[in-house]
Amino acid sequence: MSLAPACRAEAFSEGGCALIFTWRDMESAKKTNMKTRRDFLGNILRTGSLAAMGGLVDIGLSREACGSSSASQTELSSIALIDPKLIRHEEIGEPLPAGLTESRALTVDASGILYVAGDQAIKVIDPRGLIKETLTLTVAPRCLVLSHEQLYIGTRDRVIIADRKGGVQATWPSLGDNAFITSIALDEEHVYIADAGQRIVWCFDRKGLFIRRIGDKDPDRNIPGFEVPSPYFDLAVGPDGLLWVANPGRHQVEAYTAKGDREFAWGRFGNNLEDFTGCCNPVNFAILGDGSFVTCEKGAVRVKVYNAGGVLMGVVTGLQQLTGGSRSISQTQEQHQQVILDVAVDVAGHIYILDRARNVIRIFRHKEV
Repeated sequence: MSLAPACRAEAFSEGGCALIFTWRDMESAKKTNMKTRRDFLGNILRTGSLAAMGGLVDIGLSREACGSSSASQTELSSIALIDPKLIRHEEIGEPLPAGLTESRALTVDASGILYVAGDQAIKVIDPRGLIKETLTLTVAPRCLVLSHEQLYIGTRDRVIIADRKGGVQATWPSLGDNAFITSIALDEEHVYIADAGQRIVWCFDRKGLFIRRIGDKDPDRNIPGFEVPSPYFDLAVGPDGLLWVANPGRHQVEAYTAKGDREFAWGRFGNNLEDFTGCCNPVNFAILGDGSFVTCEKGAVRVKVYNAGGVLMGVVTGLQQLTGGSRSISQTQEQHQQVILDVAVDVAGHIYILDRARNVIRIFRHKEV
């Protein structure tokens, strides 16, 4: 499989802030976000209330509003501790090696075949953990999604469509020098592309023709705009047909129609288990067949399940469970931030967690009552 390079020389390390944002971009974004939050906090002081939606705060406050960009080590240690009674899932078998030096994303088909993107390749892994195929690329895949017999692969700035053997069928034009694609989702007519570099969702038709941008800030339409402080910006199409997008800097998950109307949002910032903490969470999520959400957080590493309305239903796993207690819960903030998880689900409700730090896949199922 031969793909043209599509990388920018000035890309930052993924362990830091947004990969392709220039310092000027980041300072501008910070000033914009701070102004928005100051205005919002001023409104709170004047009105004494928060606007709520579905019982949850409609505007997530990050710790930047309180003068801190991340939780302290003590806070992380406390937040990361999870009562075992709240863990509603159990692991199936041993972790499966991803077969990659740097794994980034995964998806799973109806038969349980896993596709893991990383390095400059996609690994095809069967349910027993055996690597069936390696699709070799000439660029780094950042994300991928399946559609029948096709793979939609996101590189840094463009989408490539290939068959399941890696044969390229189409290469779409670049989304621009500042693009950084982090997620792709499909419905019957549309292709949605999450662009963390430009903080926008692109909507195309299946032939690659541009339709519209989704998520540009528009107060008149109740669209706050996407805040993406780090290079994690996920989306998925739910069984309700809505496009669900993580707005990590606002600690929310938002629902949009194909026409770009914002229909609903849930999530809030906080240090309780039901909240999203840190500068920017959730980093990744997946939607189960019943419309419930499986979310992944960095910092206070944990995977949780919320119902379709955003109410916490239970915990899949946390850092202590993933490491078997081998990693100190009092580790530094930097060590916490290095544990980034991706997640996928299958038709049977199994949850597949890609532990990018260890390059392994963990499979979980709901515990029998």
